[in-house]
Amino acid sequence: MPVFGSRPGSQLVNGESFADFSRKRLIFGAFTRPGETHVYRVDCKAGDRLRAQMFVPVLPRGSSVVPTFAIIARSLPYSADSEKLPLELPHGYSAIVAPAPSELLQPVKDVLTRVHYYPGPLIDSRTVVGGRCYLVVWTPHNRLGKYVISIGHRWHLRWSYWAQLPLYWWRIRGWFGLSRTAALYVLAGVLLAVLAVAAILRRTGTKRRKTEVKAVDTR
Repeated sequence: MPVFGSRPGSQLVNGESFADFSRKRLIFGAFTRPGETHVYRVDCKAGDRLRAQMFVPVLPRGSSVVPTFAIIARSLPYSADSEKLPLELPHGYSAIVAPAPSELLQPVKDVLTRVHYYPGPLIDSRTVVGGRCYLVVWTPHNRLGKYVISIGHRWHLRWSYWAQLPLYWWRIRGWFGLSRTAALYVLAGVLLAVLAVAAILRRTGTKRRKTEVKAVDTR
């Protein structure tokens, strides 16, 4: 499920809250000021899977950014590079900072939106004890631009989610400033098809009524 236009806090106490860390979500964020830090928080249970991966969108005007991100939770199985965090780590918490990519791999294309992404670093761990977990995103070099982070590992099963795929397509293309002309062609095609079916049904109904009238007259 895409998450747009959020205003995450810059500290652990005011991070943007999500319901869980298990359902798949795409966080579409943007750094608009140097030195920004984005914090997202989730209440987790012991044994919950914490999965997050960075995706770098391939944009025509180069307005994307490759930020650093980390997962913070109580007593993680291991800790990595916590000294790189842009904020103070609370007592009793551990942090896993995603390694900086040495090189960007071959971009992959999203089937729905046709947007290309470079797959970035991945963090996949589990909580040892329950408590609040955090996803922290920042740019060490104070660069500005848009980023995408995928969290969770379970697909949404509700029909309402899949029914909104056209809306997601429209919003994602618009977020990146990409053309949405294809949607207008599809809508025009659907409208023409509906009008054609309506005309056929109207013509069939008219013929049926004329036939019934003739049958009555012959009696």
